[in-house]
Amino acid sequence: MRRPSSIGGRLRTGLALFVVLLAASGVFVYAGFAHQEGAGRQLNNQMYFLQHYTSQLDGDFTDGQLAVANYELTFEHRFLYDYDADGGNFAADLIQMRHYAPPNVRGLIDRQERAGQAWFALANAIIDNPSYSSTDTKPTDESWVTSQSFDTANSAMAANVNATVNRLVRQSKSALSVGLAWSAGALAVAIALGLAIAAGTVRRTLGPLRRLTATVNRLTAGDQDARIQAAGPRELQDVARAVNALADESGRLRENEALSNRLRVMARAAGFRIREHLRADDVIRVAREVLEESLDTDFVYLHVMRDGRMGPPEGHAEDWLLPDDFIEGLPRDALGGLRQMLIDQASQVIQDLPGPEGDQLPPAMREPMRQAGIVSHLLTPFGVGDELLGIIAADRMHHGHPWTDAEVRAVESIAADLGRGLHHARLYDEENRLVEELKSVDRAKSDFVATVSHELRTPLTSVTGYIEMLLDQDMGQLTPEQKHALDTVNRNATRLRDLIEDLLTLSAIEAGTFTTVTEPTSLLDILSGAEEDIRPAASGKGITLATALPADGLVVNGDAIQLGRVMMNLLSNAVKFTPAGGRVELTADAVSGWAIVSVADTGIGIPDADKKDLFTRFFRASNATKRAIPGTGLGLAIVQTIIVGHGGEMSLQSQEGAGTTVIVRLPLAESVGSAERHHEADSRRAAPALGVRS
Repeated sequence: MRRPSSIGGRLRTGLALFVVLLAASGVFVYAGFAHQEGAGRQLNNQMYFLQHYTSQLDGDFTDGQLAVANYELTFEHRFLYDYDADGGNFAADLIQMRHYAPPNVRGLIDRQERAGQAWFALANAIIDNPSYSSTDTKPTDESWVTSQSFDTANSAMAANVNATVNRLVRQSKSALSVGLAWSAGALAVAIALGLAIAAGTVRRTLGPLRRLTATVNRLTAGDQDARIQAAGPRELQDVARAVNALADESGRLRENEALSNRLRVMARAAGFRIREHLRADDVIRVAREVLEESLDTDFVYLHVMRDGRMGPPEGHAEDWLLPDDFIEGLPRDALGGLRQMLIDQASQVIQDLPGPEGDQLPPAMREPMRQAGIVSHLLTPFGVGDELLGIIAADRMHHGHPWTDAEVRAVESIAADLGRGLHHARLYDEENRLVEELKSVDRAKSDFVATVSHELRTPLTSVTGYIEMLLDQDMGQLTPEQKHALDTVNRNATRLRDLIEDLLTLSAIEAGTFTTVTEPTSLLDILSGAEEDIRPAASGKGITLATALPADGLVVNGDAIQLGRVMMNLLSNAVKFTPAGGRVELTADAVSGWAIVSVADTGIGIPDADKKDLFTRFFRASNATKRAIPGTGLGLAIVQTIIVGHGGEMSLQSQEGAGTTVIVRLPLAESVGSAERHHEADSRRAAPALGVRS
């Protein structure tokens, strides 16, 4: 059978001939241009220069004749000014003419030179001896003969040069015309050949291409049974066979894709159902239901690790396909192999368990499964990381129904969601258990603190009462030593009472019983009272206490006792953490419906690393601990709670070694700047809230 011709072979042959003809056309054009360039080069580099100097030589000779003739008529030397230059130019022109002249015209140049030199010699004689009579015409006659000889030689030279120039111009035009004519002929043949090859190729390929296009359009439109008969050139036959093979493969891919899409949707929906539960038992139950509903299999079992051992199938312990002691008979390294499969994210797939493929199972596992009638077996572990939480086992009982890659991927996807869901559910259960334990511990701690605080308050009240009686000398006179001792006891009893009050307040806050009873309260009275109470302590340490308070106003809706505790706490902290010789400033003002109170000191400041925990209960700055400055770490936490309870804000700025500034903002009472306060409150809610800086 004759092999079909190739489009590529025809095109290559035609292309080769086309290239040869194009090259020939180029050669013809090049030859014409080369011949033209040679003639042009001779014209430009030789003949035009020779023509120029021939004309210039004639001009210089004529100028010399005119100068001598005028001199002979007038004997005025002004006509001889350019005569010497004409003679020099005449000699220079002869040198240039000899340089550019071809050998065949050098004889004419010699004639010009001899005639010219003879004339210039006679002219020089006439100029040197101008006194001649009209009867002595011999020099003039000889000069006339000599100039006629020069004119004859110069005319012959000019005629020869002009003839050569005209000949070279004709040759240049003729060579270019011939080259272009041959080039046009070769190009016409090349174009005709290309058109002939193109027409033949189109005629041989158009029909098969139309049939191929129609078949592809049918396939595109959904007619998956469309096929094309291989015909025409070899390349088109190859394309037709490739289209048919692609259509066959596309059918198989569509079937697999449809199955994969169905399984992918099923696995995604299964994952959603599994992950929406937070209790481990619910996750296991839903996963078992999903597997039984979704997989095309005869049996599917879900085994979960419990107390380090693989448990029986969830929900099928009574009707399991395999013997009850099947799990106990597993090899010791079985769990290790399952764990490695989990790490590798792999599954065990056996398509023909009774056949040789089943040898990959240990006999203790394979024989019971074979006796149960299992033909195809799929096992996928699930867990988190390298922690094995269980396995999914799916079995088919009939030949000719192997596990596909899409089915294996779907089971692995469900296993991954099951592992994460079960792990999260167990973490959630453990977290709930820990939270309940922590709540119980916290309640016990709060109850203990409240009980101890109440129990301490009663005897402390009795102690402080007797101390006051002793200090008032109701029980007799005191010596200075006794009074000093009682002052010390009273001071420490006061510290203990403040600690008990802080603990009771903290207990009330944690128990949710801490309330704020508000009423119109003069913040100026509270600030003045706090300033008077703290001034003795400041004076005792040599600290300057400066205040800048308005004359009136600053009425807020608040609890006077709680606000007094806030201001006293802030001032006492400022005095306590400021070394001797330092300064504490208390300022207050009303701004846009808000009472702004600032307490600034030049104390030890707060390290940057401690600022984030400054309002944490029982937390104390590291530099205060190192200096052994007394305190409980509860003051700022309670202060912040009180301020927030009053609808206010609190900010703190501090630099270690430079001091601390605390600013408290409290809303003024409705009668004082209510409109401005509401406007600013709305603006502040729209902008980022002021953060508390420690």
